[in-house]
Amino acid sequence: MNKKTLIQCILIGISTMLMIGIVRADAPIDGRAGRAEIRFLQGMIDHHQMALDMANDCLVNAQTEAVRTLCEAIITAQSAEIAQMQAWLLDWYQIEYVPMSMQEMQAMMPPQNQGHMGGMHGGHNEHRDPPMMMGMMAGLSRLQGNDYEIAWLEAMIDHHDDALHMSERILHRAQHEPLIALAQAIISAQTAEIEYMEALIIQLSA
Repeated sequence: MNKKTLIQCILIGISTMLMIGIVRADAPIDGRAGRAEIRFLQGMIDHHQMALDMANDCLVNAQTEAVRTLCEAIITAQSAEIAQMQAWLLDWYQIEYVPMSMQEMQAMMPPQNQGHMGGMHGGHNEHRDPPMMMGMMAGLSRLQGNDYEIAWLEAMIDHHDDALHMSERILHRAQHEPLIALAQAIISAQTAEIEYMEALIIQLSA
């Protein structure tokens, strides 16, 4: 997948968000399905916020145009999705939810726990494990040039993979149609982005 195709996929995803965002539900979903929707929306908002933090760090440190363009696209797409998910939480469940940045989470942690994990790859519980993400960011801060960009891409692939698993699970539980459409859009867009990032890693490693 080339850069033009990736940008087209992201723009289609944003257009989908604008269209499904028009649809509103009059009542919350009760029971297990409703609880699953709330957990997904809050978890994906936090997960997207971590992606924004990573993408902003990328814009400070990356030099390759294709990598920087990807970071900008991630910020645009996932900022719009955060706003939409926040609106749904408020509209459907009367929950006002604001994510915390990694800097804010780090400020709340005891100093001995800040950045204690140096692994570059996150697991499928990454969105529920801020110390792991902060450790990953600390690891990135020690890298420069191609080494930084390749490590960042690998970390974002892991992060996207986590979002895919979250989205696939909610498809079997959600009842609000706009939420189902969002999960499907995340799967499509982030699968395409993973393919693109894998290709970038090959290019940068050559």
